[in-house]
Amino acid sequence: MRVDPLERDMNARGCVLAALVVLAGLGPAGVGTAAAADECEFPLTRTDATGTDVTVSADPETVVTLNPSAAQTMYEIDAWDAVVGVSTYADYLPGADEKASIGTGNSDATVEQTLALDPDLVLAPNTIDDSVVSQLRNGGLTVYQFEAAEDLDDIVEKTRLTGDLVGACERADSRADEMERQLDVVEGAVDDVERPDVFYTFFGFTAGEDTFVHEVIETAGGNNIAAENAGANADGLTSGFFDVSPEVVVETDPAWFVLNSDEYDRATVPSGPGGVYEGTTAYREGNAVVLDANEISQPAPRIVDAILDLVRVLHPEAYETEIRGRIDREALDGERGTTAERLADGSVQLRASNVGRANEVGFALPARENVTADVRAANVTLATVNPTFELRLRYGGNHTAPNGTRALESMRLSGNGIFANDVDHLRLRVAVNRSRLDGADPETVTLYRAGEGEGGSENGSDWVPLRTTRVNGTATNETAANATDDTIVYEARTTGFPTLLLAVDDPDATAATNRTATATATATTTPTATPDGVASTARSPTAARTDTPSTSGSAPGFGALIAVLSILLAVGCRR
Repeated sequence: MRVDPLERDMNARGCVLAALVVLAGLGPAGVGTAAAADECEFPLTRTDATGTDVTVSADPETVVTLNPSAAQTMYEIDAWDAVVGVSTYADYLPGADEKASIGTGNSDATVEQTLALDPDLVLAPNTIDDSVVSQLRNGGLTVYQFEAAEDLDDIVEKTRLTGDLVGACERADSRADEMERQLDVVEGAVDDVERPDVFYTFFGFTAGEDTFVHEVIETAGGNNIAAENAGANADGLTSGFFDVSPEVVVETDPAWFVLNSDEYDRATVPSGPGGVYEGTTAYREGNAVVLDANEISQPAPRIVDAILDLVRVLHPEAYETEIRGRIDREALDGERGTTAERLADGSVQLRASNVGRANEVGFALPARENVTADVRAANVTLATVNPTFELRLRYGGNHTAPNGTRALESMRLSGNGIFANDVDHLRLRVAVNRSRLDGADPETVTLYRAGEGEGGSENGSDWVPLRTTRVNGTATNETAANATDDTIVYEARTTGFPTLLLAVDDPDATAATNRTATATATATTTPTATPDGVASTARSPTAARTDTPSTSGSAPGFGALIAVLSILLAVGCRR
């Protein structure tokens, strides 16, 4: 069994130490989490690092963790209540003092204390000696020993596996999904940055390739010099954890030193043996960062927090503009929920606050009277974790409607603390005043988004029809009590932050077409759906049809669009 010295020595402190949120029918504004219990499969058999087929016969009610990384994972997947025993250095976790202490993990005391607790399951990270695992199994306990985590993917999968073993499969999947989304955001933010050379040092050791510390450095936008040759020891190692060759470090001249809080409490570049590091750029410029040992030294979910701390220092501009507020835990402070506020200029501000790991966030907007169209609900399905963000729905201006149609309303969507690629899709629900259709067929009402033609979304020169479905009073927030014959409700879905136009087939244009002998095609009243959710149209432009200037509708004229926006705001998550 391979043992990572980094986490193994965490035991001695002397050596190398986001449930889908669904708003029922787009009801009142707010966000919630799934309350159903995890439905995990038992009995469950998995082969562990010792090559043993470990069978967990039933959902374990009591669990002992032999190392801080296992304890942290249990805490992060909301299975902490099942833990009855923890190792010495898991004391940083809230409530750890209420658990039985089983020692450092590799001692006779650990075996004795664990056997006395008689847990249903024992979780043993790779740092636990095989002899300890054997003694516990000989004592009649079920023990699962994890493989060493060599990269971030291993940590994510270890999180999922832990959930499967302890009956928290869905919660573990949610936490692992959140980790993956966070990592995607960071990787995207530093994709094009200039990567400084970085050197990690901890009690004379460094971390080369095939280590999660190496992955932390690289993911945060640094270049780990130990993965090439700077950390090579007498055996020429560049992989795993190994002791440092100071001379090679000086030759490589790193721009940054990454330190571990178990050895250092100040972000100051050490002078090194004989003052050798004083010749490096990092020393001259004072470039050092101290990472929390409970994050950087443990292959567990909080490893992402170490990455955030590092990228904040290495690439502050990318952090502030593309990361902060999207996945940083500091953004989770404050009240949780959603609000929809209509501002003095007529725009609508939709605000999601501290929604955590929610994949889907919904907004319900109050109805307005005497308007052409009114957005009633917006549902955003997120592709990335965005615990706190704002959306603004504004009047989109006057636009020329597609041939044969008449514009009802236009709107433009923008975001603050959220980017277009953070949104998997938006689903909007729009209520239209039947009397404002002026005799047009309600079945031809269609929401369009600006295409990518000349002028693109700035002037809506090319309009792409979206699949627009008439839902009337069947949808949430449109009950029989408030869905009158004068109100027709439509739903449509789109992506990004487009300019949108709500239009209806113009009867006058249709009549003119019928009177024109050259007219060889007529418009289909119902757009047909294509695989990407954008409606194709059978409406064929003819010489008899001319563009009809759009009207501003009811000022500010984005009511219908807001309804559509409320639906568009439903955003899906990427796992």
